[in-house]
Amino acid sequence: MTKLNLDIIPDKSHTFSKAFHQYPSHLPPSIALSASGSKIITNHGEFLDWSMGLGPVIKGYNFSSLNEHIINKMNLGYAFSLPSELEFFVAEKLIKNLNFGEQVRFAKNGSDVTSAAIRLARYVTKKEKIICNGYHGWQDWFIGSTSMSGGVLQSVKNAVMPIPSFCSESLENIVKENSDDIAVIILEPMISDQPDLEFLKLARQLADKHGFLLVFDECWTGFRCSKKGAIGYTGITPDLSCYAKALGNGIPVSAIVGPKLYMQHFEEIFFSFTHSSDPIGIAAADFMLDYLQEPFYKNLTKKSNLFLAQLSQIVSGIKSEKLKLNVSGYPGKILISPSNTSLTLHIKTYIQKKCMDANILFNMYLAICEDHSNSDFQRLAEVFEIVVEDFNKPQFNVIEETKDILVKPIFRRQQ
Repeated sequence: MTKLNLDIIPDKSHTFSKAFHQYPSHLPPSIALSASGSKIITNHGEFLDWSMGLGPVIKGYNFSSLNEHIINKMNLGYAFSLPSELEFFVAEKLIKNLNFGEQVRFAKNGSDVTSAAIRLARYVTKKEKIICNGYHGWQDWFIGSTSMSGGVLQSVKNAVMPIPSFCSESLENIVKENSDDIAVIILEPMISDQPDLEFLKLARQLADKHGFLLVFDECWTGFRCSKKGAIGYTGITPDLSCYAKALGNGIPVSAIVGPKLYMQHFEEIFFSFTHSSDPIGIAAADFMLDYLQEPFYKNLTKKSNLFLAQLSQIVSGIKSEKLKLNVSGYPGKILISPSNTSLTLHIKTYIQKKCMDANILFNMYLAICEDHSNSDFQRLAEVFEIVVEDFNKPQFNVIEETKDILVKPIFRRQQ
């Protein structure tokens, strides 16, 4: 492999969560060369991947049938000077699959469509303030509420009111104090566990009562937890919903979907850019919407439940309270989190180091794809058995064990 100048790209990565500092310092690998199925080929050999591109790869890498479909569409041309026939065809297919909405606007990234939802909600309600509960993208309106808020105007920061995940009390208090100014509440309907239905029902009721919009950020849950996403999984209907990631199995494509009552106003507000309707991404969505049907989700749910139960059983053997691990999830995603948040980075670093020793890429969650096999999971399970054994050693000190290799915190946490 040719020696590369990694400093030519700031942070040595275009995506914060893929950067070198999200893995134990000075440990390989650092560069991806290719990928297929659940495996990624790196500058240090083959690794089993559980992040799957931060969640979008739901079938597996280098899906040949998807590749062929995209190539066939590309052979018709791309970057057209007019809307393509495919845009309208796939928009209808998307609405039919979701059984939600009447109109669609496509884009490239999750941040595109969540920000479009915010602008649309402000236009419709003539209000400014935003309530949010998760990670909603890199745009000013959201990232200003996090520790990575450099360059964001204070006036923008002041308009965003984050709440802790699914805290009903926080939501009610914020609405009570700001009800006349709230334009929208945008929620990740599920973050790391089964949905909190009472919280989601409360959000729906408060939006109806006070005249602001409820938006589901389904960039993770859409086409991962079920064919109809979180709307179908929870039975709760937002005003607008945003999709990305699994919609294209890793090919960049996103969409905002909703009733014409709201969506028609995109004729009046500006949400427009050259590659918003890129036919490569829309071709990927076209194929994946056909592929992601009920049998797929039946198998994915079965696999997720099995992995979650087995992993929970393994980590239940940890004796030390300060090193305990929680395992939670929903179909297609499992999260491992330390009970003792003061040791989060140390525990994460140690687990990642043990995984990398076994040629496994792991970032404290499993973005389960169809190509993940039982033997893939067994490889991960064996690492966790070693971790439990290490944690139970009388002299084990996770701070000492991770000295000089500690990963950096994720910017997801709000200030």
